[in-house]
Formats: sequence, structure tokens, C-alpha cells
Amino acid sequence: MIRFRFVAVAGLCALTIPLGGQSAVDVAASRRLAGATLVEGRSYAYVSELTGTFGSRLTGSPAYQRAAEWAIAQFKAAGISAVKAEPFTIAHAWERGAASARMVSPLERPLHVESLGWMPSTPDEGVEGNVALVADLAPAAISAAALNGRIALVMPHGARAIDDQLVLEAQLDRRLRDAGAVATLWADDAPGNVLAARLLAFGTDIGRLPSAQIGQEDAQLIRRLLDKGPVRVTFAFRNRISAGPVVVNNVIAEIRGRERPDEWVIVGAHLDSWDFATGAQDNGTGVAMVLDAARAIAALAQPPRRSIRFALWGGEEQGLAGSRAYVHAHDADLAHCIANINTDGGSGRVLGFLTPGRRDVAAALRPLSDALLADLGASGIDESMRYAFESDDGAFILQGIPALDLNPDDAKYEDIHHTPSDTMDRVNRHDLAVGAATVAITAYALADAAQPIGRRLDHAAIASMLAAARMDRVLEAYGWWKAGSP
Repeated sequence: MIRFRFVAVAGLCALTIPLGGQSAVDVAASRRLAGATLVEGRSYAYVSELTGTFGSRLTGSPAYQRAAEWAIAQFKAAGISAVKAEPFTIAHAWERGAASARMVSPLERPLHVESLGWMPSTPDEGVEGNVALVADLAPAAISAAALNGRIALVMPHGARAIDDQLVLEAQLDRRLRDAGAVATLWADDAPGNVLAARLLAFGTDIGRLPSAQIGQEDAQLIRRLLDKGPVRVTFAFRNRISAGPVVVNNVIAEIRGRERPDEWVIVGAHLDSWDFATGAQDNGTGVAMVLDAARAIAALAQPPRRSIRFALWGGEEQGLAGSRAYVHAHDADLAHCIANINTDGGSGRVLGFLTPGRRDVAAALRPLSDALLADLGASGIDESMRYAFESDDGAFILQGIPALDLNPDDAKYEDIHHTPSDTMDRVNRHDLAVGAATVAITAYALADAAQPIGRRLDHAAIASMLAAARMDRVLEAYGWWKAGSP
């Protein structure tokens, strides 16, 4: 591991490399950044302290606020004086209470359930009722289902297109309530009755029905028993919900550019996490990469031409709430934002960057990646939008701003995503450091280049890109996009 680090650093010894004919990249600065993150880096220490001190960081919780204060202190300790908390408001803070559940008949046995996020508590005595299977999410099918007074077990079947299913799920809670359901059970898709923390729909409004996720094998058992006759279950949980809106803070730090300080690159990761574990991979590792990149760039003798803003977002898990609030609050300033770098994929082996939907950005990035990231094994470029709008770069994509999403190998990450296994034990120290180096080198190079990495798209071009990826209807359903707007 140490040998690989020094080989990677040694591979950055050239003086200057042209960036697609646009400018000369200071490779000496890139070499110093690689050394500062790979050899002298603090990324593993950052994620260890974050997860070990604050644990899970649910948006709006006291632990999240303490973590935000800690992050401010880390930026300042790195020598960045321009650091602040930028507030935004969520409709409600929510914390999960203990859950219990049993099948009453035809068998008596415990069930594995937890409340879905931002859903109401059950009555004090819990909810008990016969189960009705909901296998088709289409509005007409739900309206026709016999749900009056029943608990809906939602287990969609068939090969419905994912965008259609997401559109339907955005309104599912209301539709099930209107059809007469008294509560819902949502079948998890992880084996072994393992439950992953989930929302029924994005946002911080509290849902209408007590809604729980139920382990896959438990749900399959109920479905088999329903083929033979009635199944009756009972479950209870008491969640803690704020009486009204709650203020949450994004954390923003800035290194001012030496020539064009009003132009800026923004480098971000979300600080919040779900509550089943300590949020190490999702997204303590991303936070650590941003902090270590900021520390390394701040230590350089010369800042880049443009400013770099470092952002730790709140509310990502509830639908990119913090980054969307930031984009709205800084609307007048977005014309000067030339790129967004986002890291939210854990600490797997870094493959390179995604440039969601932007062939022009991919083409402009390729010379930089080949020159500066190849020796890190991180020069790959993927133009697909498969992860677009699953993290905070989505807010910037919708503004037409070129987005670069760090792309680690996520095979193992998906195994623990939002589950109790998302702990420090799964963090790879070396791959995390390579991620921090990749973020630091790329952020500096983009901010220092003579020309921006790509143009800002207008509304029509964004609409065309979303339609090509079949994302326009989904984003409209969640209120994130209006196709007909100017």
C-alpha cells in the first residue's frame, strides 16, 4: 500500500500538461496534493472521528447539529478562515422509535419491521388488522383493491419501467389511505430479513399512514399464506416528530481564487446519514474526502485562479434538501459556478468520474484525467446518468452546471447501503485516500484552468437531457422539475 502511494505520487512529476488546449495544468501542484492526501492524509482519521464521536447523523437531529459544528472546526483547523453554517428549513425533524410486530394468525410469530422514514407513529395500542396484498401500484388498481380497514402489504410485481414505478410511488401513501388502508407494510428487497433505512417518498413532511418496512422473508411468508386465507398482523412504533419546522445547517467553506475569485467550483458531500448504523460509507467517507481535499489545497503556496467552495450538505437522504436549498438561495450567483464535484459512493476502488449526461464535459475532462489521474487508477470517465439525482450533484445538474460525480467501485457498497453494516469496519483506508487525492487534484485543476470545463446548459437543453434519460417524469412527480418552465 505504501509503495503504491509513492509510485502514484512519482507519476505526477512533469512540469505542465495542456488541458485540452484550454490551459496549462500545474502538475507540480497536483503532485503536492497527491502527497498531502496519500502520504500525509487525514481522511481515515476524519471519518473515524465523525462516526465514532457522533454516530448516525439524521437530518434535524442533535447529532447532526453537533457534527456540523465539528465540521466547521475541522475546516478552520485546516487553515480556511471563510467557513460558515448556512441554514435551511425542513418541515419536520423525525427520529425512529423502537418497533415491534407479530403475525397473529394463521400462525403466531414475530416479524422483522421498522418504521419507514418520516412516517407517523402508530396509535399507542399499535395497529392490528388483516393484510391485503398490493402488487400493482397503478392508481386504478389501488382504487379497486379491497383495502377498507386493512393493512396493505406492498409487493410490486412485473417488469414495470423504473421511472414509471418511481412516479407511482411518489403518491403511494395518499392513494393507499384514500383506498381505505389503515397502515402499510413495504417489503424490503434485501435477503435475510435485513432492513435498509428508506423513505416512502422524498421530503420532510410527515406521511399519512403508519408505514413500516418488513423483512423480505417475512413478506414472502405472508404472501404465501394469503393464497390460503386471511392473515392478521399487529405492529407498533412510536417515532419522535417535531411539532413544526426545524432549521438545519449546511456547512460551507471557501478558498478564494487568486485571479477570478467571483468564479467558483463547488466540492460537496452530504453530512447527514441514516440511523441504522454510523453512516461510515454513506457518507462519512465523502465528508472525509472533502475535508482532506480542502486541507491539502489550503496548504498550497498558491491558490487556484478561481475560488473553491467546499460544502457538507444536510438533508440529502430526504431528497437533496440541503443542496437544493443552497441552489435556490444562491440563484443569482450560479452564473459564476463553473462545476460541481460530488462524492457519495463510499470508499471502493476509485474508477474515475461520472459526468452525468454531459458528453462535452467528458471530452474536456479526458486530457486532465489522463494526465493527472491515470497513475491513481482513477482516470475513467462515464457519461451515464444512472446515479444522477441520487445525490447532491442532482441539484446542480438541474441548473445546467457541469457535474462530476466521483465513481468508486460500489459492488460492496450496495451490500451495506443504509443497513446496520455501514460502519468503519467496511472502510478501506487506501481507497479512501485515493478518493481524497482524486477530489483534491480535480478540484484544483478545474478551478485553475484558463477556461471552464463546460458551458452551463439552458432549460431546453436540460429538458432534452432528462427526456433522453427518461428522468423528466420522475423529477416532475417529486416537484423537482417543470418541463414547461422557461
